[in-house]
Amino acid sequence: MLSVVTGQEIGRAYRTDGTIPMQADNTNDQNACANDPREVSKADADRIGELARTDREAASIELARVIGPCMARKGWRIAITGADIPGIERPAIAALDAVLDRLSSALPLKVDQNSDLVQVKRHKADVVYTMKVRPESQGTADELRKFYAADPRAAEAMNKSLMKKTYCTTPPNIFLKAGVAISWEVFDEKGLVWRIRLTSDDCL
Repeated sequence: MLSVVTGQEIGRAYRTDGTIPMQADNTNDQNACANDPREVSKADADRIGELARTDREAASIELARVIGPCMARKGWRIAITGADIPGIERPAIAALDAVLDRLSSALPLKVDQNSDLVQVKRHKADVVYTMKVRPESQGTADELRKFYAADPRAAEAMNKSLMKKTYCTTPPNIFLKAGVAISWEVFDEKGLVWRIRLTSDDCL
């Protein structure tokens, strides 16, 4: 897989349908995803553009990560070069990325009566699930924000308890067991409502 920023190899591309991957097809699909404002937000484009000024290779890799869900919908499975993470076996990361690709292709998904899962991404050993509060539930988001402002320790304990019920299972969640951390972040029209991070140590 060649970077659309530098033309250098930044990873390997595979077809999920088992067909032989063609570089020209991969480049065309990369360009289509990278130039689609529905896939690369202005904020992401600005951030990647700024990064490219000092580290074009890093910008190439970040762009590949951002368009990953789009590429997955086009039938591509991308393995980024140099994506090894100390302490975590490569097969575990590959399995996690495959799960995240499938999930991303199905977004948005209803989480509960108030919010939807709108994005899931991995940054090194952290997986971040981003949820958006629906406009009709803004009142609930306002109450949660007030709760965090009044008693952040209690609010964090409440949300971490919810995460533990979800991920601290028997047998243990395979990704937490492998050393990956999981974060939930919730946004509304005003910005971040709350964010919480869970590691395997929290399940002890």
